[in-house]
Amino acid sequence: MFRGLEGVYVAESELCLIDGENSKLYYVGYDVEELAEKSCYEEVVYLLFNRRLPTKSELAEFKSELIRHRALWSEQLEFIDNFDGSKEPLGLLSSLLLISYDIDSRYMDNNHLTRAVRLVSLMASGLAAIIRKGMGLRFVEPNPALGHAANFLYMIREEEPEAEDVMLLDKLLILQAEHGLPASTFAALVTASTMADLYSSLVSGLLALRGPLHVGASEAAHSQLLEIGSPDRVEEWFSRAMAEKRRIMGFGHRVYKTYDPRARILKELAHRLAMSRGGEIRRLYEIAAKLEEVGIRHLAPRGIYPNVDYWSPIIYTALGIPKEYYTLMYAMSRVAGIVAHVLEYWTDNKLIRPLHLYTGEKGRRYVPVEER
Repeated sequence: MFRGLEGVYVAESELCLIDGENSKLYYVGYDVEELAEKSCYEEVVYLLFNRRLPTKSELAEFKSELIRHRALWSEQLEFIDNFDGSKEPLGLLSSLLLISYDIDSRYMDNNHLTRAVRLVSLMASGLAAIIRKGMGLRFVEPNPALGHAANFLYMIREEEPEAEDVMLLDKLLILQAEHGLPASTFAALVTASTMADLYSSLVSGLLALRGPLHVGASEAAHSQLLEIGSPDRVEEWFSRAMAEKRRIMGFGHRVYKTYDPRARILKELAHRLAMSRGGEIRRLYEIAAKLEEVGIRHLAPRGIYPNVDYWSPIIYTALGIPKEYYTLMYAMSRVAGIVAHVLEYWTDNKLIRPLHLYTGEKGRRYVPVEER
Protein backbone atom coordinates (compact mmCIF):
# COMPACT_ATOMS: atom_id res chain seq x y z
CA MET A 1 0.00 0.00 0.00
CA PHE A 2 1.25 3.50 -0.88
CA ARG A 3 -0.28 6.17 1.34
CA GLY A 4 -1.04 9.29 -0.64
CA LEU A 5 0.03 7.38 -3.78
CA GLU A 6 3.55 8.60 -3.05
CA GLY A 7 5.99 7.07 -5.53
CA VAL A 8 3.20 5.51 -7.63
CA TYR A 9 3.04 6.14 -11.40
CA VAL A 10 -0.57 6.42 -12.56
CA ALA A 11 -0.07 7.74 -16.11
CA GLU A 12 2.50 8.37 -18.82
CA SER A 13 2.97 11.98 -19.90
CA GLU A 14 5.12 14.05 -22.23
CA LEU A 15 4.14 17.32 -20.55
CA CYS A 16 6.34 17.79 -17.52
CA LEU A 17 9.58 16.50 -16.01
CA ILE A 18 10.40 17.46 -12.43
CA ASP A 19 14.01 16.77 -11.47
CA GLY A 20 13.72 17.29 -7.73
CA GLU A 21 17.29 16.27 -6.95
CA ASN A 22 18.83 18.82 -9.31
CA SER A 23 16.24 21.58 -8.91
CA LYS A 24 15.12 21.53 -12.55
CA LEU A 25 11.69 21.69 -14.18
CA TYR A 26 10.92 21.04 -17.84
CA TYR A 27 7.77 21.62 -19.90
CA VAL A 28 7.71 19.22 -22.88
CA GLY A 29 11.51 19.06 -22.67
CA TYR A 30 12.10 22.82 -22.35
CA ASP A 31 13.73 24.20 -19.20
CA VAL A 32 11.15 26.38 -17.42
CA GLU A 33 13.85 28.91 -16.56
CA GLU A 34 14.51 29.46 -20.27
CA LEU A 35 10.78 29.65 -21.01
CA ALA A 36 10.27 32.22 -18.25
CA GLU A 37 13.11 34.31 -19.67
CA LYS A 38 12.33 34.08 -23.38
CA SER A 39 8.72 32.95 -23.90
CA CYS A 40 5.24 34.23 -23.05
CA TYR A 41 2.28 32.54 -21.38
CA GLU A 42 0.35 32.14 -24.63
CA GLU A 43 3.28 30.31 -26.22
CA VAL A 44 3.62 28.04 -23.18
CA VAL A 45 -0.10 27.19 -23.37
CA TYR A 46 0.35 26.31 -27.04
CA LEU A 47 3.37 24.18 -26.12
CA LEU A 48 1.40 22.24 -23.49
CA PHE A 49 -1.63 21.74 -25.72
CA ASN A 50 0.34 20.71 -28.83
CA ARG A 51 3.59 19.40 -27.29
CA ARG A 52 5.71 21.58 -29.56
CA LEU A 53 6.52 25.27 -29.90
CA PRO A 54 4.49 27.19 -32.49
CA THR A 55 5.79 28.93 -35.57
CA LYS A 56 5.44 32.71 -35.68
CA SER A 57 2.18 32.50 -37.65
CA GLU A 58 0.80 29.72 -35.45
CA LEU A 59 1.50 31.75 -32.32
CA ALA A 60 -0.19 34.81 -33.81
CA GLU A 61 -3.28 32.75 -34.67
CA PHE A 62 -3.32 31.11 -31.24
CA LYS A 63 -3.15 34.51 -29.53
CA SER A 64 -6.04 35.68 -31.72
CA GLU A 65 -8.03 32.61 -30.75
CA LEU A 66 -7.47 33.28 -27.06
CA ILE A 67 -8.65 36.86 -27.59
CA ARG A 68 -11.79 35.67 -29.42
CA HIS A 69 -12.70 33.45 -26.47
CA ARG A 70 -12.36 36.10 -23.74
CA ALA A 71 -15.97 37.24 -23.79
CA LEU A 72 -18.26 36.70 -20.84
CA TRP A 73 -21.84 36.20 -22.00
CA SER A 74 -24.70 38.05 -20.29
CA GLU A 75 -25.77 34.91 -18.40
CA GLN A 76 -22.28 34.55 -16.94
CA LEU A 77 -22.10 38.19 -15.89
CA GLU A 78 -25.55 37.98 -14.28
CA PHE A 79 -24.42 34.90 -12.35
CA ILE A 80 -21.33 36.68 -10.99
CA ASP A 81 -23.39 39.75 -10.14
CA ASN A 82 -25.56 37.71 -7.77
CA PHE A 83 -22.64 37.05 -5.42
CA ASP A 84 -20.05 38.91 -3.38
CA GLY A 85 -16.81 38.20 -5.23
CA SER A 86 -14.71 38.57 -2.08
CA LYS A 87 -16.45 35.71 -0.24
CA GLU A 88 -15.73 32.12 -1.30
CA PRO A 89 -14.15 33.28 -4.60
CA LEU A 90 -12.94 29.75 -5.41
CA GLY A 91 -16.47 28.40 -5.07
CA LEU A 92 -17.79 31.23 -7.22
CA LEU A 93 -15.23 30.65 -9.98
CA SER A 94 -15.87 26.89 -9.90
CA SER A 95 -19.63 27.44 -10.11
CA LEU A 96 -19.13 29.87 -12.99
CA LEU A 97 -17.22 27.21 -14.91
CA LEU A 98 -19.90 24.59 -14.25
CA ILE A 99 -22.73 26.72 -15.61
CA SER A 100 -20.54 27.83 -18.52
CA TYR A 101 -20.43 24.43 -20.22
CA ASP A 102 -24.04 24.69 -21.40
CA ILE A 103 -23.86 28.44 -21.95
CA ASP A 104 -20.73 28.15 -24.11
CA SER A 105 -22.34 25.32 -26.07
CA ARG A 106 -24.73 27.87 -27.58
CA TYR A 107 -21.85 29.84 -29.04
CA MET A 108 -19.18 27.29 -29.98
CA ASP A 109 -18.73 23.67 -31.00
CA ASN A 110 -17.69 20.90 -28.62
CA ASN A 111 -14.23 20.33 -30.09
CA HIS A 112 -11.91 19.53 -27.18
CA LEU A 113 -9.14 21.90 -28.28
CA THR A 114 -11.59 24.75 -28.88
CA ARG A 115 -13.03 24.25 -25.41
CA ALA A 116 -9.52 24.05 -23.94
CA VAL A 117 -8.62 27.44 -25.40
CA ARG A 118 -11.93 28.84 -24.18
CA LEU A 119 -11.22 27.67 -20.63
CA VAL A 120 -7.84 29.42 -20.55
CA SER A 121 -9.48 32.69 -21.60
CA LEU A 122 -12.60 32.17 -19.48
CA MET A 123 -10.55 31.59 -16.33
CA ALA A 124 -8.82 34.96 -16.78
CA SER A 125 -11.93 36.94 -17.71
CA GLY A 126 -14.03 35.22 -15.05
CA LEU A 127 -11.46 35.82 -12.32
CA ALA A 128 -11.07 39.47 -13.33
CA ALA A 129 -14.85 39.91 -13.13
CA ILE A 130 -14.96 38.22 -9.70
CA ILE A 131 -12.16 40.43 -8.36
CA ARG A 132 -13.90 43.57 -9.65
CA LYS A 133 -17.17 42.44 -8.06
CA GLY A 134 -15.39 41.76 -4.78
CA MET A 135 -13.98 45.30 -4.87
CA GLY A 136 -17.44 46.75 -5.52
CA LEU A 137 -16.50 47.87 -9.03
CA ARG A 138 -18.20 47.41 -12.38
CA PHE A 139 -17.14 44.79 -14.93
CA VAL A 140 -14.52 45.88 -17.47
CA GLU A 141 -14.80 44.44 -20.98
CA PRO A 142 -11.69 42.65 -22.33
CA ASN A 143 -9.31 44.71 -24.46
CA PRO A 144 -8.57 42.85 -27.73
CA ALA A 145 -5.44 44.94 -28.29
CA LEU A 146 -3.72 43.45 -25.24
CA GLY A 147 -2.05 40.10 -24.60
CA HIS A 148 -3.25 37.60 -22.01
CA ALA A 149 -1.40 38.97 -18.96
CA ALA A 150 -1.86 42.62 -19.91
CA ASN A 151 -5.57 42.17 -20.56
CA PHE A 152 -6.12 40.53 -17.17
CA LEU A 153 -4.48 43.46 -15.39
CA TYR A 154 -6.46 45.88 -17.55
CA MET A 155 -9.72 44.14 -16.61
CA ILE A 156 -9.06 44.48 -12.87
CA ARG A 157 -7.60 48.02 -13.04
CA GLU A 158 -9.60 49.61 -15.88
CA GLU A 159 -6.38 51.05 -17.26
CA GLU A 160 -3.53 49.69 -19.32
CA PRO A 161 -0.80 48.26 -17.07
CA GLU A 162 2.86 49.23 -17.04
CA ALA A 163 5.20 46.97 -19.03
CA GLU A 164 6.97 45.80 -15.85
CA ASP A 165 3.70 44.60 -14.31
CA VAL A 166 2.82 42.71 -17.49
CA MET A 167 6.25 41.07 -17.41
CA LEU A 168 5.82 40.08 -13.75
CA LEU A 169 2.43 38.47 -14.28
CA ASP A 170 3.50 36.76 -17.50
CA LYS A 171 6.49 35.12 -15.78
CA LEU A 172 4.34 34.08 -12.83
CA LEU A 173 1.79 32.52 -15.19
CA ILE A 174 4.54 30.59 -16.99
CA LEU A 175 6.12 29.32 -13.77
CA GLN A 176 2.79 28.05 -12.42
CA ALA A 177 1.37 26.73 -15.70
CA GLU A 178 2.23 23.07 -15.16
CA HIS A 179 3.75 20.79 -12.54
CA GLY A 180 2.93 17.15 -13.20
CA LEU A 181 0.25 15.44 -11.12
CA PRO A 182 -0.32 17.33 -7.86
CA ALA A 183 -3.65 16.80 -6.10
CA SER A 184 -5.54 19.26 -8.31
CA THR A 185 -4.41 17.83 -11.65
CA PHE A 186 -4.90 14.26 -10.44
CA ALA A 187 -8.42 15.09 -9.24
CA ALA A 188 -9.17 16.46 -12.71
CA LEU A 189 -7.82 13.27 -14.31
CA VAL A 190 -9.99 11.08 -12.08
CA THR A 191 -13.09 12.97 -13.23
CA ALA A 192 -11.92 13.07 -16.85
CA SER A 193 -11.36 9.31 -16.83
CA THR A 194 -15.14 8.87 -16.45
CA MET A 195 -15.44 10.81 -19.76
CA ALA A 196 -17.04 13.75 -18.01
CA ASP A 197 -16.73 17.03 -19.94
CA LEU A 198 -13.65 19.23 -19.83
CA TYR A 199 -15.30 21.91 -17.68
CA SER A 200 -16.38 19.43 -14.99
CA SER A 201 -12.93 17.85 -15.00
CA LEU A 202 -11.30 21.25 -14.49
CA VAL A 203 -13.68 22.12 -11.66
CA SER A 204 -12.79 18.86 -9.89
CA GLY A 205 -9.19 19.98 -10.00
CA LEU A 206 -9.96 23.50 -8.82
CA LEU A 207 -11.90 22.31 -5.79
CA ALA A 208 -8.83 20.37 -4.63
CA LEU A 209 -7.22 23.79 -4.18
CA ARG A 210 -9.53 24.49 -1.26
CA GLY A 211 -7.35 22.40 1.07
CA PRO A 212 -4.46 24.15 2.86
CA LEU A 213 -1.93 21.45 1.89
CA HIS A 214 -2.10 22.36 -1.81
CA VAL A 215 -1.46 25.91 -3.10
CA GLY A 216 -3.12 27.85 -0.27
CA ALA A 217 0.36 28.27 1.20
CA SER A 218 0.87 31.51 -0.76
CA GLU A 219 -1.85 33.26 1.25
CA ALA A 220 -0.52 31.75 4.47
CA ALA A 221 3.04 32.74 3.54
CA HIS A 222 1.91 36.35 3.12
CA SER A 223 0.13 36.28 6.49
CA GLN A 224 3.31 34.80 7.98
CA LEU A 225 5.39 37.75 6.79
CA LEU A 226 2.84 40.19 8.19
CA GLU A 227 2.83 38.33 11.51
CA ILE A 228 6.62 38.55 11.80
CA GLY A 229 6.48 42.26 11.04
CA SER A 230 10.17 43.09 10.62
CA PRO A 231 13.48 41.34 9.80
CA ASP A 232 14.83 41.75 13.33
CA ARG A 233 11.98 39.64 14.71
CA VAL A 234 12.62 36.66 12.43
CA GLU A 235 14.99 34.70 14.70
CA GLU A 236 12.68 34.93 17.70
CA TRP A 237 9.61 34.12 15.61
CA PHE A 238 11.28 31.12 13.98
CA SER A 239 12.44 29.67 17.31
CA ARG A 240 8.94 29.97 18.71
CA ALA A 241 7.42 28.42 15.58
CA MET A 242 9.79 25.45 15.84
CA ALA A 243 9.03 25.00 19.54
CA GLU A 244 5.31 25.00 18.75
CA LYS A 245 5.89 22.58 15.85
CA ARG A 246 4.34 25.02 13.39
CA ARG A 247 4.83 24.65 9.65
CA ILE A 248 6.89 27.36 8.00
CA MET A 249 4.57 28.30 5.15
CA GLY A 250 6.18 28.38 1.73
CA PHE A 251 8.88 25.88 2.75
CA GLY A 252 9.06 22.26 1.63
CA HIS A 253 7.87 20.24 -1.34
CA ARG A 254 6.97 16.61 -1.93
CA VAL A 255 9.30 16.40 -4.95
CA TYR A 256 11.99 19.09 -4.61
CA LYS A 257 14.68 18.30 -2.05
CA THR A 258 16.69 21.35 -3.09
CA TYR A 259 15.65 24.91 -3.96
CA ASP A 260 12.51 25.02 -6.12
CA PRO A 261 13.64 26.44 -9.51
CA ARG A 262 10.42 28.46 -9.78
CA ALA A 263 11.09 30.03 -6.37
CA ARG A 264 14.61 30.94 -7.49
CA ILE A 265 13.22 33.00 -10.38
CA LEU A 266 10.55 34.63 -8.23
CA LYS A 267 13.14 35.55 -5.62
CA GLU A 268 15.15 37.41 -8.26
CA LEU A 269 12.01 39.26 -9.37
CA ALA A 270 11.08 40.07 -5.77
CA HIS A 271 14.57 41.46 -5.12
CA ARG A 272 14.36 43.64 -8.21
CA LEU A 273 10.97 44.95 -7.08
CA ALA A 274 12.22 45.63 -3.56
CA MET A 275 15.10 47.71 -4.89
CA SER A 276 13.03 49.66 -7.42
CA ARG A 277 9.75 50.20 -5.57
CA GLY A 278 10.73 50.24 -1.91
CA GLY A 279 7.97 50.72 0.66
CA GLU A 280 5.85 47.71 1.59
CA ILE A 281 7.41 45.59 -1.17
CA ARG A 282 10.89 46.14 0.25
CA ARG A 283 9.72 45.50 3.81
CA LEU A 284 8.11 42.18 2.84
CA TYR A 285 11.17 41.20 0.82
CA GLU A 286 13.57 41.90 3.68
CA ILE A 287 11.47 39.84 6.10
CA ALA A 288 11.23 37.02 3.56
CA ALA A 289 14.97 37.12 2.83
CA LYS A 290 15.84 36.92 6.53
CA LEU A 291 13.31 34.14 7.15
CA GLU A 292 14.72 32.23 4.18
CA GLU A 293 18.24 32.56 5.60
CA VAL A 294 17.16 31.28 9.02
CA GLY A 295 14.87 28.62 7.59
CA ILE A 296 17.48 27.16 5.26
CA ARG A 297 20.04 27.08 8.06
CA HIS A 298 17.74 24.87 10.14
CA LEU A 299 15.68 23.01 7.54
CA ALA A 300 18.00 22.41 4.57
CA PRO A 301 19.61 19.35 6.24
CA ARG A 302 16.14 17.76 6.04
CA GLY A 303 15.75 18.70 2.35
CA ILE A 304 13.31 21.53 3.08
CA TYR A 305 13.71 24.72 1.03
CA PRO A 306 11.47 27.59 -0.15
CA ASN A 307 8.91 26.62 -2.78
CA VAL A 308 7.01 28.61 -5.41
CA ASP A 309 4.46 29.82 -2.83
CA TYR A 310 7.14 31.50 -0.69
CA TRP A 311 8.03 34.43 -2.96
CA SER A 312 4.82 34.76 -4.99
CA PRO A 313 3.02 36.93 -2.36
CA ILE A 314 5.54 39.71 -2.97
CA ILE A 315 4.82 39.57 -6.71
CA TYR A 316 1.06 39.56 -6.08
CA THR A 317 1.41 42.53 -3.71
CA ALA A 318 3.34 44.45 -6.36
CA LEU A 319 0.55 43.71 -8.84
CA GLY A 320 -2.15 44.86 -6.43
CA ILE A 321 -3.83 41.45 -6.15
CA PRO A 322 -5.77 41.08 -2.85
CA LYS A 323 -4.63 38.16 -0.71
CA GLU A 324 -7.96 36.32 -0.88
CA TYR A 325 -7.44 35.77 -4.62
CA TYR A 326 -3.93 34.25 -4.54
CA THR A 327 -5.24 30.70 -4.90
CA LEU A 328 -7.37 31.74 -7.86
CA MET A 329 -4.36 33.40 -9.48
CA TYR A 330 -2.61 30.05 -9.26
CA ALA A 331 -5.67 28.41 -10.82
CA MET A 332 -5.64 30.94 -13.67
CA SER A 333 -2.06 29.88 -14.40
CA ARG A 334 -2.52 26.14 -13.89
CA VAL A 335 -5.62 25.80 -16.09
CA ALA A 336 -3.18 25.25 -18.97
CA GLY A 337 -1.47 22.29 -17.33
CA ILE A 338 -4.63 20.70 -15.96
CA VAL A 339 -6.44 20.88 -19.29
CA ALA A 340 -3.34 19.67 -21.17
CA HIS A 341 -3.14 16.60 -18.91
CA VAL A 342 -6.82 15.83 -19.48
CA LEU A 343 -6.45 16.10 -23.26
CA GLU A 344 -3.37 13.88 -23.14
CA TYR A 345 -5.05 11.29 -20.90
CA TRP A 346 -8.06 11.09 -23.20
CA THR A 347 -5.85 9.88 -26.06
CA ASP A 348 -5.64 6.53 -24.21
CA ASN A 349 -8.34 6.80 -21.57
CA LYS A 350 -8.85 4.25 -18.83
CA LEU A 351 -11.19 4.71 -15.88
CA ILE A 352 -9.15 5.43 -12.75
CA ARG A 353 -10.34 2.95 -10.15
CA PRO A 354 -7.74 2.09 -7.48
CA LEU A 355 -8.22 -0.47 -4.73
CA HIS A 356 -8.27 0.02 -0.98
CA LEU A 357 -6.99 -2.41 1.63
CA TYR A 358 -9.85 -3.35 3.95
CA THR A 359 -8.81 -3.35 7.63
CA GLY A 360 -12.21 -3.66 9.29
CA GLU A 361 -13.99 -6.58 10.96
CA LYS A 362 -15.61 -9.50 9.12
CA GLY A 363 -18.66 -11.68 9.75
CA ARG A 364 -20.48 -9.33 12.12
CA ARG A 365 -24.10 -10.28 12.87
CA TYR A 366 -26.87 -7.73 12.67
CA VAL A 367 -28.59 -7.06 16.03
CA PRO A 368 -32.08 -5.49 15.97
CA VAL A 369 -32.12 -1.94 17.32
CA GLU A 370 -34.32 -2.97 20.27
CA GLU A 371 -31.62 -5.37 21.49
CA ARG A 372 -28.62 -3.05 21.28
